[in-house]
Formats: sequence, C-alpha cells, structure tokens
Amino acid sequence: MTLTDLIAHLEATPTTLSLEQSTASASRGGIAGACRRGVLTRVLPDRYASSLHADSWLVRSHAAAAWGPAGCALTGAGVLFDAGLAAKAPDVVDLLVPHWRHRPSPGWLRITSSTYRPPTLRERHDGAPVVDPALALIHAYGRALERDRAELVYGLTRSGVVDAQSVRDHLDHMPRARGRASLLRRCAQAEIGVESFLEERAASEVLVGEGFEGLIRQHRVRVAGHTYRLDAYDPATRTAFELDGAASHARHDQRVRDIRRDALLSSVGILTLRFGYGDIMERPVWCRELALSTLLARRSA
Repeated sequence: MTLTDLIAHLEATPTTLSLEQSTASASRGGIAGACRRGVLTRVLPDRYASSLHADSWLVRSHAAAAWGPAGCALTGAGVLFDAGLAAKAPDVVDLLVPHWRHRPSPGWLRITSSTYRPPTLRERHDGAPVVDPALALIHAYGRALERDRAELVYGLTRSGVVDAQSVRDHLDHMPRARGRASLLRRCAQAEIGVESFLEERAASEVLVGEGFEGLIRQHRVRVAGHTYRLDAYDPATRTAFELDGAASHARHDQRVRDIRRDALLSSVGILTLRFGYGDIMERPVWCRELALSTLLARRSA
C-alpha cells in the first residue's frame, strides 16, 4: 500500500490510524507532508485520519478511545447515540479513564477520571471500548441540562434498554456522581410505571396520597379489538387518567384519536379524565382535587 492508497483508504473508511500503522504504507515525511497539504489530519497525538472525516463523531471518538490509557472507555451521550438511543451525535466526546491517568486534551474531548472500574466493557464495531448503557446514562445525566434530564431517563427505561436496577448497581459505587440523588428518584419513579416528565409531575403532585392507593400505572386494556395503554387506572371505579403533553396531543389528528379512544372506553364503563400539560404544571392542586372528587363520586355511585 502506498501513501496514495493509505489516503484513499482513510477517505473510504472513517477511522483513525496510529503513526506506526500509517508508516507501514508511507514514510514519516510523507505523512507529515499529507498533513501540511490538508489531506490528512492529526486528530490526537499519534492518531491520524482523512481530513474529510476528521471532525466527525465517529472518527473523533475512535481516536479518543485509541489514544486513551489502558482501561479507558467511551461513555456518556455518545455511547447512547452509537447504540441508536439518541437522535443527535454530541459535540463532545466523553472518555472514562482510570483515576490515576490523565492527559491534556482538546476542547471536544472531555475526560472523566474515576476510581470506579465498571465490571464489563463492550466493544463498538470499530473496536473502541464503550461502557454499558446504564453507566453511559449516569454520565450523560450528570452533564445534561435540567430540562433534558427527565426524558433522558424515561426515554431509556420505557424502551427497556436500561433498567433502574442496573443504574443503581453502578451508583452504589459512585457516591459523588453528578445528579445522583435526582437520578435515583427518577429510577424509583420509572419502576412504578412513570414514563415521562409529565407523569413524574402527576405522580408526585396530582395522583398521589390518600384516595389514590389503588391506581395502576401504564395499564393496558383491550376494547373492540383495540389495545390501549392508560397512563393511570383505578379498577374499583373504572376511571382512567390521561396526561396530555403540550405538543403531541395538540395536533388535530391526535385529538381525533383521543376522542375515539375515550368513546370506545366509555362503552365498557371506563371514564377518561384528561389533564393538559399547562394544568398539571401550573395548578396541580386543582388537578388533584378534581381527580379525587371524581373517584369519590364514582365509588359512591
């Protein structure tokens, strides 16, 4: 393989090579010349890539994993993106390294030093070591904006990719993890069936306390050949509670589906009480009192 072949290979395959791997095909002077011409880029010390791909998530994360010390692994939002669990590649590569090793790094690479060694590491398709999704969630949660944290947890737990116990198993060894307390609270909420920030709010301020003990969360019912999942359901009174998000339930087509669904549920005696995003967020006490009075009225009917 010549230098031309090497450049063509790196253009066709978004990855990185070490200087030793590169000089199997070209001299050090040839590699340096290719970098000066802008054909190759030194992404990190001893990690070279085609300039065509040098700024991509895939190339940068591969370079970081190969450049890092023994025992390092990719973590955080990038691991979730690689697994297809996040829609957008992050701007920063998060690398978990043993506590006793650290190297200066560019702005797009964030080093997380830890004495905690995860029991298992996985390999990405290109050989880069990655942590499991539960640990990646912990690191991503610690860095996420508060407004994004709830969906980060519930999006992964409701899909079944991450379970709350796996998160807790890691956190048992990470007493100083960022956002640890709120993440543990959300894990507990996920285990009782909470699947969104709106449901979290309802579970803590609306459908909670005396009078709501019999509620079943995320209950499925089958009516006239249709299966519906109810956000919360009281079997004693056949009352369903639905929490309508600000975006999805505002669409006309979704509203039509909601009306038809409520009508079918009423045919088997199930009353649906719907609360909108604004009411749950701005007047949860009113929502709670209305829900409680509805249950009391149906129990005495």
